[in-house]
Amino acid sequence: MPRRPPARSEDALARAVLDRWLGVRRGETVTVESWSHALPWARALVVEARRRGARPSLLVEDEPAFFRSLEALGGGPAAAFASPRPTPGGVRIYLDGPEEFPRLLGLPPPDLERVLVRHDRGWWSAARRGGVRAVRVAIGDATATAAARFGVDRAAWESELLRASLVDPRRLEASARPLLRRLARARRLRVRHPNGTDLTIERAARAPYADTGRPDPARGTVWGRVPSGIVVVPLRRGATEGLWETNRPAYDRFAAPPVALGGRFVLRAGRLREFSFDRGGGPFAAAFARSGPGTVRATALTIGLNPAISFAPESQGLGAGTLGLFLRDGGLRRDADRPRFAVLAALTGASVEVDGRPWLLPGDSAERPDR
Repeated sequence: MPRRPPARSEDALARAVLDRWLGVRRGETVTVESWSHALPWARALVVEARRRGARPSLLVEDEPAFFRSLEALGGGPAAAFASPRPTPGGVRIYLDGPEEFPRLLGLPPPDLERVLVRHDRGWWSAARRGGVRAVRVAIGDATATAAARFGVDRAAWESELLRASLVDPRRLEASARPLLRRLARARRLRVRHPNGTDLTIERAARAPYADTGRPDPARGTVWGRVPSGIVVVPLRRGATEGLWETNRPAYDRFAAPPVALGGRFVLRAGRLREFSFDRGGGPFAAAFARSGPGTVRATALTIGLNPAISFAPESQGLGAGTLGLFLRDGGLRRDADRPRFAVLAALTGASVEVDGRPWLLPGDSAERPDR
């Protein structure tokens, strides 16, 4: 009997997304929304949806046409770039773009958001009312343009995103359970690292939760992300004190420069009071200034769960055992609410104490048993 040929990467990813993250069923409407550079991945999603008996359609944002439209409209009204309203009860899959995003550099932040954020408040309202399940698939982010801007190998980046996207969300959920059990009983956490990090935080009343990428309309979660895998610990307002120093690069493809290294953040009474960077901190300083004095707070501690993530730009916080401190200019909200300032400062190799007792140690994986 002849051997079955090995699955293409595109097909393997399509099966994982439609099965593990979205649970697509026969007869469901599936809309794949993609930029033209990501069409190989989008086509595989359409084929797999048809194989499952679903009813797929493909919406393509043609990149040359997009930039011609942008020039003609001068940035244009938001409605010119908004996604169509979702079908009630349907499934939505989005592959980001554009590939040549440096052509958007220099746009003021409000204009940049207007042309890139396709899902406005009306879209979110319709999606919630209609029980829509949607995911953003990050594989299309690993383009040659982005890799050159970040100074990483494009093929290695794409390969890591693919491996991370194939990690079963049920495995991520199993990894999260012991962490959530321990955190549910916790009041105060202390994070330390030999680089000088020594930060004390307190849990908020809101329970910690795991984000493993699967949308759940019954719980009000419309969007998921592929890959995913993170535990989020909301922090009590005004109770974060100390120093947090990153040892992972911070990436922002629309910043100049796009990579920041060696971030140090001093927090008092929960607010960011001082900061510095070894390199590339200018965009952070500009965003901080726009937010206004005393408005940026530590709102969450995150713990990565995904064992396949090690260096992938814009996804580092998902790596198993990676800690992140979420800094933003408002409370922790989901989906459509977008702050003016939001940064996840990532740290690996730290130790964590819970209520004065050792819990996570350097080198620990999020999959180790509860202590």
